[in-house]
Amino acid sequence: MKKLYIHIGTPKTGTTSLQTFCSKNQELLNSKGYVFPPCPYSYPGVSRERNNGRFLVGSIRNDDGQRNDEAEKHVFLEGMEKIKELFHKYNAVILSDEGIWRTMDVQKRNLWKDLKQEADAGGYEVKVIVYLRRQDKFISSLWNQNIKKLRGTNNLGEERFEDYLDKINKESRLDYYAKLERIAAVFGKEHIIVRRFEKGSFYGESIYFDFLYAIGITDANDFSIPDITQNHGLYGNTHEIKRILNGLPQMQEIGNQNFFREVLAKCSELSKKNYPCEMFSKEEAQKFMAEYEEGNQRIVKEYLNENETALFHEEFKNVAKWEPDNPYMHEDIIRFIGICSICLANENDELRQEIKKFRQELNSIKHPIWSISVKILKKIKNLM
Repeated sequence: MKKLYIHIGTPKTGTTSLQTFCSKNQELLNSKGYVFPPCPYSYPGVSRERNNGRFLVGSIRNDDGQRNDEAEKHVFLEGMEKIKELFHKYNAVILSDEGIWRTMDVQKRNLWKDLKQEADAGGYEVKVIVYLRRQDKFISSLWNQNIKKLRGTNNLGEERFEDYLDKINKESRLDYYAKLERIAAVFGKEHIIVRRFEKGSFYGESIYFDFLYAIGITDANDFSIPDITQNHGLYGNTHEIKRILNGLPQMQEIGNQNFFREVLAKCSELSKKNYPCEMFSKEEAQKFMAEYEEGNQRIVKEYLNENETALFHEEFKNVAKWEPDNPYMHEDIIRFIGICSICLANENDELRQEIKKFRQELNSIKHPIWSISVKILKKIKNLM
């Protein structure tokens, strides 16, 4: 039977890398009967080539900012019709968007029922692929990304980690078993492909080979791995510096956001080396994970069909918990100011060189014209 693979993340599990991988290897996927089609609708700030599953959950707004339910429904149905057309040529269609993980419990509560209805009518089956990252690591990384990442002109992350934990809906983010059960209630557990996102758990020791394995491709020799810039977080004290900067009105300017992100990226690794720390202490991480132990073990038995193994194998790091009054903060602030100054000085030097070059080019144009003008004036003078 034809298969529609829907990769739903979760966030912070290499989703962008996998999307780029599929896009770059499109022809090879096609030769094996698979297709990773572009998204049938354009969303602001979203790549149609990578986030091709956004039409399943994407919001469309009217001029007054209100959601247009009818337009969203139209785009969904139009996209599903294109999926059916692709099945005339391919055996499997791959869609990917990590936003589905959260949106399925917020704006698109009927998503899975709607997809089941379309699949039954179209004569194909749906397979949902989800990568799971240990909950304490996932939420720390999500908060870090919220502080670091470039956004539009609103909602810059200013919350302290503890406040962020209190604010988020933990069920819709972290109760993996409950979320999988909501999908399984529509499609059945056998249609959900759960993969671990941690070192040592990937098939072929690569997330790319692991993803191919999840969709039924075991011969990955001819696939090319894209050269992707890693999306590193902010470590040591750099996330706190960025969190405070986010409160400045000037940070609503995208150029300012870019500048400070680049500066802090230069500070991050050294700050991490000097002050290795985590947002949870070892004891706090263990206590936090205990809340999800029962559900995680059910995932192991019911979705991975394993016995007497843990969902996550990574050990809890015995490092310091980050504290705002740590002894390395003043060094990182001085380092941050220094790099800012160096970057601005370098930029000024580049501008001076450009101005100097421009003046030289202007002079090279000006001199011949001036010489000709002088000669003409002399001739006119002689004639007189």
